[in-house]
Amino acid sequence: MIIDGYTTPGTQRETVLSATDLLQQMDNVGVERAVIAPEDREIAVDHESGNNRMIKMARNSADRLIAACSISPWHADAPKKLVAAAGRGAKMLVLAPMLQGFIPADDLVRPLLEQVGELGLPVYFHTGPHTGGSPAQVVIVAEQHPKTRFILAHGGSTDHAWDMLTVLRHHALPNLWYELSLVRPWSVPGYLELVGPNRLIFASSAPRNDLGFELKQFDQYVPIKDYPQIYGGNIAGLLEGSAT
Repeated sequence: MIIDGYTTPGTQRETVLSATDLLQQMDNVGVERAVIAPEDREIAVDHESGNNRMIKMARNSADRLIAACSISPWHADAPKKLVAAAGRGAKMLVLAPMLQGFIPADDLVRPLLEQVGELGLPVYFHTGPHTGGSPAQVVIVAEQHPKTRFILAHGGSTDHAWDMLTVLRHHALPNLWYELSLVRPWSVPGYLELVGPNRLIFASSAPRNDLGFELKQFDQYVPIKDYPQIYGGNIAGLLEGSAT
């Protein structure tokens, strides 16, 4: 089963994509399931609307779309909001330091990260473009919260691609995975050599990238037939709470 680890079916700017069109794109290239996340406006200021939209879209997809939610840590009741979203069907928390205006290692974020760990959901951290979204920040919070499972988005690309060599070589944490959207496909064999296939997650970030094109390019450098865990197994384990 091929699972796209991150897509943004939205209505504004570069994320205009309907659920129908996303599912058609998936059918065209043999992708069975996809994680769907709120678009930028919803992550920044309209969390409730975005979370509800993702959950409803997932419910209407015959179990092919997997809802992610986003909640700003600036909300005093952020942990409570997360529990509510998870209760309605959200399977992953998305945080974006740039859009939400926080530094990952700030104590402000601690209650939300503790709650997501208690719920057994993974937390997906967007990286870039400023230093608050650097890979090092994600490593710091992953070390601080060993019971919470973290996905470092975009493999640090494109703003912090050079930082990733240090992260991959010296921070092999058991609760940290690397999502590959926006990573140049020819770079992935190097990632694979450093951390192995069980820590990498394929994602297209559609519609910012074309799903079919991304899948074809990645298959050239990291063949789907050889690394099924990268193309579905790893994210499935995280969403099911069985990844180790």
